[in-house]
Amino acid sequence: MAHHVTLIPGDWIGPETCRAVQDIISAAGVDIKWDEHSGVVDDALLESCRRNKVVLKAKLDAQRETGQLPATVLLRKELGLWATIRPVLALPNGGARFPKTDLVVIRETSEDIYSGFEHEVTRGVFEAVKVTTRSACERIARLAFDVARRRGRSKVTIVHKSNIMKKSDGMFVRVAREVAASYPDIQTDDVIVDALCMRLVRDPSQFDVLLTLNLFGDIISDLCSGLAGGISASPSASYGRGIALFENPHGKAPELVGTGKANPIPMLRTALLMLEHLDEKAAAARIEQALFAACRDGLLTVDKGGEAGIEAVKEAIISRLG
Repeated sequence: MAHHVTLIPGDWIGPETCRAVQDIISAAGVDIKWDEHSGVVDDALLESCRRNKVVLKAKLDAQRETGQLPATVLLRKELGLWATIRPVLALPNGGARFPKTDLVVIRETSEDIYSGFEHEVTRGVFEAVKVTTRSACERIARLAFDVARRRGRSKVTIVHKSNIMKKSDGMFVRVAREVAASYPDIQTDDVIVDALCMRLVRDPSQFDVLLTLNLFGDIISDLCSGLAGGISASPSASYGRGIALFENPHGKAPELVGTGKANPIPMLRTALLMLEHLDEKAAAARIEQALFAACRDGLLTVDKGGEAGIEAVKEAIISRLG
C-alpha cells in the first residue's frame, strides 16, 4: 500500500539528505508518494499536511524578525501540534561520551515561554509571558506515561523549576503526579532542571523518560543528544490533532551544500520514526539494523572526522538491507 507524505526538504543540506533518505526507504521496499513543498507556511502547505496527516521535514531557516515566529514554530501552531518526542540512542562507534545512552525526552510544545507573547513595558524593558495551563499539563503528562508503558520504560522523571516558578511549574508537577497515580507500574520522580543537567552530564543512565515543558525540553533534548554523540543520536517527532510531523532539528551547514559531504543519518533516523508511525515497523527495523551494522563496521561521516559523505552512507546502508 502506498503512503502519502508531505515532504519539506528544508534549507541548506536538507534537500540533499532528504533525497538519500528517500532512496533508502525505497530500497527497503516502502512505497511512499511524496508531496513536496517549500518551507513557506502557506495555505498549500497546510492543506497538504492536513490531507496527508504525515509530514517529513528537514531544518528550515529561522528568520529572526520582531513579531514573526520561526517557520517551524508557526507550522506546529497552525497544525495544532502540542507534543514532541525525542528518543535518544547512541550509534555504535559514534564517539558518544556515554555510548549506552538510551532515553526519551517528551516535551510540551503548545505553550510555556514559546507562546510568543512579548511586549515592551517601557523603553528598554521587555516582558515575555510564560503560559501554563492545567489542560496542557495533564495532556502531556498522560502522553508521557502512555509512551513509557508502550515502550516498556520503567520510570518517568518530571522536569521543572517549581522552586522558583511555584505556581506555573508547581501546577505542572502536581498535575503530572496526579496522572502518575493511574500508572502504578511506572516509577515516578521529579527533579529541578538545573540539577537534572548536572546529573545528566555525570550519568544519563539514571534516567529513562524525561517529561518537560517547552523551554526546558528544547534545551534538555540537545543536551541529551550531545551526551549520546551529537546530531545523529536523537530524531524528533511532533504530534497533535491527528497529524504527525517528523523533523530533523539539525542541518544548518552552508559550507557543505553541494559538496556531498553532509551527514544524512540525522534525517534518516527521523524518517525511521515516521516509518514506525506508518506501521512499516519491519522496514524501519531493517534499515536501523543496516545503519547500526555499517557503523560497527567502521562507517564514519565527515562531521565525525571520517570520509563518508551522503552517497557512501546511503550505499553502506542499502548494501546491508539484505
